[in-house]
Amino acid sequence: MARLCRGIDWSVTTLGAPDGWPASLRTAVRMALDSPFPINLWCGPDLQLIYNDGYRAVLGAKHPAALARPGHEVWAEIWTEIAPRFETIRAGGAPAYAEDAPFVIERANGPPGEGWLTFSLSAIRGEDGEIVGFLNVVSETTARVVAVREAAAARATAEDAGRVMRDVFAQAPAFLAVVRGADHVFEFANDAYVRLVGDRDILGKPAAEALPEVRAQGFIDLLDKVLETGEPYVGREIPISLTRRTGAAAEQLFVDFVYQPLTDGTGRRVGVVAHGVDVTDAVDSRREMERLWKESERARTDAMESEARYRFLSNAIPVQVWTATPDGALDFVSDRTADYFGKTVEEVIGDQWLTVLHPEDFPRIIERWTRSLATGEPYEVEFRLWSHAHQSFRWHLGRATAQRDESGNVVRWFGTNTEIEDWKRAEVELERLTVEATEANRAKGDFLAAMSHELRTPLNAIGGYAQLIEMGGRGPVTEAQRIDLLKIQRSKNHLDSLVGEVLSFAKLGSGRIEFRVRDVGVEKLLDEVVEMVTPQLEQKQLRLLPITMLHGLAISADEDKTRQILLNLFANALKFTPQGGTISVAVSERAGVVAIAVADTGMGIAEDQFERIFEPFIQAERALNPSDQGVGLGLAISRQLSRAMRGDLHVASAVGQGLDVHADAAEE
Repeated sequence: MARLCRGIDWSVTTLGAPDGWPASLRTAVRMALDSPFPINLWCGPDLQLIYNDGYRAVLGAKHPAALARPGHEVWAEIWTEIAPRFETIRAGGAPAYAEDAPFVIERANGPPGEGWLTFSLSAIRGEDGEIVGFLNVVSETTARVVAVREAAAARATAEDAGRVMRDVFAQAPAFLAVVRGADHVFEFANDAYVRLVGDRDILGKPAAEALPEVRAQGFIDLLDKVLETGEPYVGREIPISLTRRTGAAAEQLFVDFVYQPLTDGTGRRVGVVAHGVDVTDAVDSRREMERLWKESERARTDAMESEARYRFLSNAIPVQVWTATPDGALDFVSDRTADYFGKTVEEVIGDQWLTVLHPEDFPRIIERWTRSLATGEPYEVEFRLWSHAHQSFRWHLGRATAQRDESGNVVRWFGTNTEIEDWKRAEVELERLTVEATEANRAKGDFLAAMSHELRTPLNAIGGYAQLIEMGGRGPVTEAQRIDLLKIQRSKNHLDSLVGEVLSFAKLGSGRIEFRVRDVGVEKLLDEVVEMVTPQLEQKQLRLLPITMLHGLAISADEDKTRQILLNLFANALKFTPQGGTISVAVSERAGVVAIAVADTGMGIAEDQFERIFEPFIQAERALNPSDQGVGLGLAISRQLSRAMRGDLHVASAVGQGLDVHADAAEE
């Protein structure tokens, strides 16, 4: 195509002779003709076509007649579709980009046929800012689109690969961990994460307990913020100090990572996913390179020796190293960098590095690199580069920093490319696993709710028939039989209460409980609750101490749900306080938060049981009567209800000194 272009008499076209073309247009033509990817330039007022060898396959039978002809003649069959894109850019609009765009175009042989193209269209401007042409990078994606369609039919057979992928994900080189709840309890950590923190036993532990040294470094605060706001956090080369061996000094590492919020089926944020890579070697290497670069500048008089040392060190670094002149042309790449592309150093420097850039990334990277060259701001971008060893494009993180002279002028750009292909793949797999976990949690809640409803039907039947017999509906009832019937009713009521707790827990888990928040008077609410539990207090011969509080105190909450929480706290105290014991209620207010504490003089629990009693189906072993044992959902439900209303539950106790559980709620 370069030969054909030279054979055209451009002076008879509206473009005129090439020596009169704007410098930017000549540069674009040279880059396009040198590129192996399909590129077409729409030039001048008639949008005449200048294209490279790769674009010939797109033109088909239109080549070679299309060269230097106006675009509306060459692409007459689709001109009404594409013409508005040029007008939009001319009017100041953004560059155009389309992925897998369908067209009916003339192919190499036969009538027009359907095809798919991924392309970008951006303006080429002269020194005065006027548009002198358009850069059109095209990639034929017909085969891939057809393949995607065919793959959809075979997707069902791939489900069994999930287990294998989980194993692969656990062994991925990028580290990954999942924490849940306000305390950020570790639920999952792959091998890379465990190695990063020094092979510690972290699963099931809050982050602050598993990794105590990170609290003062701000990582727990970051987790809190992501969980609270739902906004991901992306960290680049973040320093972290970790004690990776017992008795050893702390080590400073550098990590690139993302904190991504984890949501359940209702969209509620329940945890955070942390994934990233250890870039300590790359950071240390880059810092070492920067130090050595400054030394080489000071030792400029010995240029040959400095160049040899610089090249040796760059080849020893496990990343791609390059430098560029102030105008952006590469003037140095390491041998390792050239080898990665399967090229010589001479085939990469200058603008030739664009030939190994993925065509879909071309417009975006050129725009970003051009902005850094114009402003001097650091260059950082993710893009795909050709890997000769893998025979495919692989994701990289490119960074560059400007070196300035004493006057602040840019004299050189120092850059590195770090391959992040494994991290990118791990990120995609993480998203899939997150969806699976969310669906499994929703299914569990639906199952518990359904089973609870099914159990209540036979329970109601048992109670009804017992009442029928007790009323003499089946003949006279002896005193002994009446006692047995009372035991049946008592057991039925107890089981009905347990089923109700399970149903409430299931509704909470699936997000089906609605809250009607309004102003609730604390004094009135406590009077109602005390009235409801007075018979049980008298039956167990327990004493309730007088309640003192500020009159007119109100909270913002759902009245029924708050009453349920307080009844659960009283039920807990009644269950575990021996005959003759004391129960007390304390109400306090501070900084807009009202605390209602229910304390008893029972056996108390050990400190290591404080959080366990709030877990579903867990009870501390302190029951006075085995018949008082439930399913362990009362406190779990109460805490969830409290947190759903912007409050919380806390416990204080010691063995032999009773239990103090207090609920926090927002003041009116």
